[in-house]
Amino acid sequence: MRIEQEHRPPARGRPARRFNDRVEDAVAWLLASLALFTLLGAVVVGFGVHGHASERARVESDSRAPVRAVLLEATPNVPGVEPGRMSPPVRVPVRWSGTDGAEHFGELTLHGPLPAGMEVTAWVDRRGELVGAPLTAGAAVPLAVMAATGVLVAAGSGLSLLAIGARRWVNVRNAAWWAEEWAQIEPRWSGRNR
Repeated sequence: MRIEQEHRPPARGRPARRFNDRVEDAVAWLLASLALFTLLGAVVVGFGVHGHASERARVESDSRAPVRAVLLEATPNVPGVEPGRMSPPVRVPVRWSGTDGAEHFGELTLHGPLPAGMEVTAWVDRRGELVGAPLTAGAAVPLAVMAATGVLVAAGSGLSLLAIGARRWVNVRNAAWWAEEWAQIEPRWSGRNR
């Protein structure tokens, strides 16, 4: 055993690297860097959407007021929806009293089934016209998470495709290199070249 160790050739360090190996390393570093930038971008987008949604919620809550509206008609029955189940949204005529005491008429989008004469909460703007309910401050977080997730999914898909393409190119180049090297070594190894 000692003799084998003494006759072993000394380690020469790292073997020479092929061009393919360098490309593979460069692509790996590029993909890792892009993944980190994607993560940073998703965080920035998430905070941006959260800030925008929070500001929108503040503006809408300041400019909209709730009123009690009375349904003038029952919500229509939607074919295919079982009785007692919530139906898809439908437009229903309503009546409400404005801040000036005048009676107003309009249409609300509601989920049924709801009977005629029922009171529902509607939202009006400063002019007294029907508008949607204001965005709540609590809705800003899910919007920000969805935006950040969208960035991660989109960029992650692109990075995955880039990684698959790079891996395929390197594998094709390696196979060609190995075939070329084997064509040179095989005759000596098999003894056909004697």
